[in-house]
Amino acid sequence: MSSATKGRNSIDQQYTKYVFNTSNGHETCVFYPSALDRPLDDVPWKSVNMSFKLLNVDSKLVLTLLANHGFREVNSDSNDYNLLWSNNHVNTKIISSLRSYQRVNHFPRSCELTRKDKLYKNIEIMSHRNGIKNFSFVPETYIMPKDYNRFISNQYRHRGLWIIKPFDLSRGRGITIMDYSFKDTQSSLKENVVVAKYIDNPLLVNGFKWDLRLYVLVTSFNPLVVYLYEEGLVRFATVKYVCDRSRINNRRMHLCNYSVNKSSPSYIRNSDPERENVGHKWSMSALLNHLRKEYLINTETLMREIEDIVIKTIMSATAQMLPAINCFVPHNQNCFELYGFDILVDNKLKPWLLEVNLSPSLGIDSALDSRIKSSMLCDLFTLIGIPIVDPTVFNFNKSVRRPKSDIPRKRNTNVNINNLSNDEKRLLKNTTDQNLRSRGFIRIFPTDVSWKKYSSYLDNINGIPRGSTIPPFYVKLIRNYNYFLNDHLFSDNSSFYMDISRQDRYERSLKDSQRNLNDYNDIDDTADISKVKRAISKCLRDGYTFSDLQARQTFALYLTYISALLKKCALEKHYVNPSSDLVLMFLVKASKNLSIPLEIEAGFYNGMSDQKKNKSHTGNRILCMSMKVMLYNYKQYCLVFTFVLPPSMDSQVYVVDG
Repeated sequence: MSSATKGRNSIDQQYTKYVFNTSNGHETCVFYPSALDRPLDDVPWKSVNMSFKLLNVDSKLVLTLLANHGFREVNSDSNDYNLLWSNNHVNTKIISSLRSYQRVNHFPRSCELTRKDKLYKNIEIMSHRNGIKNFSFVPETYIMPKDYNRFISNQYRHRGLWIIKPFDLSRGRGITIMDYSFKDTQSSLKENVVVAKYIDNPLLVNGFKWDLRLYVLVTSFNPLVVYLYEEGLVRFATVKYVCDRSRINNRRMHLCNYSVNKSSPSYIRNSDPERENVGHKWSMSALLNHLRKEYLINTETLMREIEDIVIKTIMSATAQMLPAINCFVPHNQNCFELYGFDILVDNKLKPWLLEVNLSPSLGIDSALDSRIKSSMLCDLFTLIGIPIVDPTVFNFNKSVRRPKSDIPRKRNTNVNINNLSNDEKRLLKNTTDQNLRSRGFIRIFPTDVSWKKYSSYLDNINGIPRGSTIPPFYVKLIRNYNYFLNDHLFSDNSSFYMDISRQDRYERSLKDSQRNLNDYNDIDDTADISKVKRAISKCLRDGYTFSDLQARQTFALYLTYISALLKKCALEKHYVNPSSDLVLMFLVKASKNLSIPLEIEAGFYNGMSDQKKNKSHTGNRILCMSMKVMLYNYKQYCLVFTFVLPPSMDSQVYVVDG
């Protein structure tokens, strides 16, 4: 490698336009939704033969985004690919043969969440052992035909409506609603269906029933890592809701599925990408804004309860999935899963879980569909970290397989990364890198807040959710990575995302959400500092980090701001600089990292009265001289790396007379 290449690598941004440099020294792809409209000709991996394989995929969205990012599609029988995307479950033989750089969009045994009978059974087990009131987000449900007698004997207590759903169908197929008389539905109760209490008091918007489609990404089940996308879809029924038993057969009143309502003459498609609250499909952010402004609903609390449902639901199925994951998944980053959570909110503002969908629909019916789903997919592809590797030539003889342990370790609260094994360090770095790449995905577990709330559901020894029906012999094979991750992730640093209000995260329009800091590189260097400040502040609120160059540019703007204050102090006789003390303290601490240390004693300046400071300007002289030295060091640092100071920086500002 040439010295020029080494120098470039040393100063490359961690988040360049198309490449993310991981903590482990690898490069992963960064994706953009603009590729939906045109191929991106400047992607750096075009010569690397990056490829993907599709199985049973009926949406063109995945194909278009990957192809326009320079990926090529391979045949269904090829094993040389970087990404495998399937609408159905993937055969365990395929999963067990995955190489370390390959990614596949399903975990083994995902049916524990997506089959309605298994979903309810898993939640029921968790509720019985951890408190029914803590898992009351699922309506009263019976699994047929085994619960038939129990249902018949209990249904007279509830003379309301019931909804019948097949175990493994989606898009509203096979769903019927019945009253307690069971007229014309008796035979269906003998089939493989679930019968659930119908929520007959939904929260209405303009008289219509609606539900939420949320996009939930799980990147690991051991340790459990869950992300919720910041934007979702709201599906409306096309007939105004009336709680009338005589109209229970009107599917377009009671069901909000797009597949059910799209053929209705009343269905309105949103053809304006700038308006997210038009027609029978809205964005989640538009709905939350509407509920907060028109109905005065506390959407912060509502989203907190929805996050609660997502975390508990996934926890309930974790133990049932772990044996298969540990057996068949060779590397801990091979698999990820995108789930479609359907949520209904009643008129008491209680959210209910309706179902969890495997491979949620990626079909595009409107401009709103296109924007939300393309952004979500690009953020997903970026987050999972697809390594820039040629699958036809890569050598995997030294690839590291999923770490295993015969004996579960006890929780270790003494955090020392030097004592970690290579596998543990890799796991910690991968989890941290994923969060840095998360963009529009919000990590809701683990965070410092969610860990304190939900860790009580985990076994103290093996880290498995309490109440799960896991084979006793398997406990010996489980390594406690949930506690490990918490001990090392939140020992010193708290979660960034949970410090940001849910209103800011979930109610901003997707078109206002910038994908990375490079989107701000077109800001004019001579622009007003306040505008730059607002742009940078928005980036930080959105959860993004600075590259080295952007951090230096930001600090240069900070120096400009401070110098303006100092000039004002010097020119205006009676002006008192309220931040002088803080600035001096900062300079003293920051100077320790300079190549030419500053010889400043904070007490000298702090001990002076404000009147004396302004009269003699001694304090300002000290500050100006300090800034002059810092600017000199900053210029030298920039010259070493061949960077250029922003034109708005004026070194003459720091010249001190006398």
